[in-house]
Amino acid sequence: MDDFNKPGSVARSVAKSEIETLFHRYAVLAKETASEEKIAPLFTPDGVFRLPNGVAVKPANMLKVVQGNNPKFIRHHITSIEIDFISPNEAHTEAYYIAITHLSSMDHWGCWKDVVTRGSEGTWLIADRTIVVDGGDPKGWYKTTYPD
Repeated sequence: MDDFNKPGSVARSVAKSEIETLFHRYAVLAKETASEEKIAPLFTPDGVFRLPNGVAVKPANMLKVVQGNNPKFIRHHITSIEIDFISPNEAHTEAYYIAITHLSSMDHWGCWKDVVTRGSEGTWLIADRTIVVDGGDPKGWYKTTYPD
């Protein structure tokens, strides 16, 4: 076991905190007034954003996927985050979320499955994000925008 993975590792604790901060920043930015200019820098330059239907887009194009039906109000709330460090510079994660919109207080829920990497400047970035939707309100924004 290397020092990074030893219980009580300060470096591991700092990395975990930085990854959690990255996810909370994304959740704060991913709202009805979302800006690609603010969200895209949370991803690596070659990062990928995968929709529940399997469509993959560059983070700079992620707002184009709402199919012209932007929610009037949306907030993402993160509930639990699992971080599995592959190395001191890469982790695979699952972050569970609940989305609240103008149409439903429990619009949709699921998890973000991510590969995060530490960039050359030491900042953790999302290299690959897969959006998983486990369920949703049939009358909510998600189900009316992305019907089964």
